[in-house]
Amino acid sequence: MLRAKNGDHAIGNGTGTSMRASAVLMIAYTNYTTDPRVIRAAEAAVEAGFQVDVLALRRPGEPAEEVVRGVRVIRVPQARYRGRFRSSYVLAYLKFTLLCFVYSTRLFVGRRYSVVHVHNMPDVLVFSAVIPRILGAKVILDIHDPMPETVGAKYGRGDTWLARVLLFLERRSVAFAHCTLTVSAPLRDTVLARHGYPEGAISVVANFADPRLFEAMPYPRIEGRVQFVFHGTILERYGLRTLVDAVAKLRHRDKIRVRVIGEGDFSETFKQLIAEHRVGDVIDFWQRVYPLQDIPKVLSDCHVGLVPLDITPISDFALPLKLVEYTCLGLPSVTVNSTAISYYLRPDECLFYPSGDALALAGVLDDIAEHPEQLCEYRNRLPAARERMSWTREKQKYIEILRELSHGRSVGHPDLAPPR
Repeated sequence: MLRAKNGDHAIGNGTGTSMRASAVLMIAYTNYTTDPRVIRAAEAAVEAGFQVDVLALRRPGEPAEEVVRGVRVIRVPQARYRGRFRSSYVLAYLKFTLLCFVYSTRLFVGRRYSVVHVHNMPDVLVFSAVIPRILGAKVILDIHDPMPETVGAKYGRGDTWLARVLLFLERRSVAFAHCTLTVSAPLRDTVLARHGYPEGAISVVANFADPRLFEAMPYPRIEGRVQFVFHGTILERYGLRTLVDAVAKLRHRDKIRVRVIGEGDFSETFKQLIAEHRVGDVIDFWQRVYPLQDIPKVLSDCHVGLVPLDITPISDFALPLKLVEYTCLGLPSVTVNSTAISYYLRPDECLFYPSGDALALAGVLDDIAEHPEQLCEYRNRLPAARERMSWTREKQKYIEILRELSHGRSVGHPDLAPPR
């Protein structure tokens, strides 16, 4: 029997019959059309010849099932919880896990998935694939955000018992999976290494932008005002409180416009801060999310990306995807010098300021407004950064992992050469 190309189990069995392509099931507590990492993984698997189903959340008005660029998206009857109550998050995660257990078991009867790829949070979502695993499917756990540190950043680090419980659950989830992935080398080598995993236990498929979608765009002329932009989930730890404080301290408010796009737990507080600081003439808050395919168009009239990250024990080691997307589009970025950002980007490729320092951020924005010509210098440096942060290489790494698992082989630890 010959091995198949592009992810098929086989192209023949010696009798002239052919076997269908291997199938992959992805499970993620997310809205599929707005989650870049899940989209990239699913479309990479389709490109490699796999049949791909995705179990995801369902927004009001979305179809229960549809095919999106070759990916069959199956939406469970549940919307994302947005709020501040831990108990409500636990209940939402538990409900989704139970629903996905039912869906994955039922779907496995018809598809016989060779691989189930589960994206956290939560980590225990991986156990929704227990029946496919028992019946032969290989399981991938993809750690986007380490739960002990992420929950600690959201609710404070006082509940050490909760952190211990989450770490215990994460370790059990990693042990359950055949392969564990994460989004960046700094995250693997610091936060996850402290969780006690041996070297080689976790592989990196870096969270880079798809160059076919995020390609360098024509740079808009600056006429009167410099248009800054932030897009993504609206969370306090992403530095949005600091951003409002900085805008309130600007000297050149008439030359600066800030567009903030997204939804999240901090949305209502963010709107209140804009009103309290009387910066509504500068900050334009678009409280909505756009499908990933529309993001380049939404950013096409912007001059500078904003990534005003508050550095925490978790954010210090996570590379913000929006920063990668701005870089690939050719937008200079204003950001902070975290461990992960300095790992992937050089000091002269972004405009940096100290995390949490609103006065320093205001100074950077004012300096850009006074001397917008400096943006050309930064734009000229971005092609090299874009080449280093190539999803094309990461995609091939991910496809090889799928092929190894679908053929029943163990996955080695792929080396990640330093980007510099």
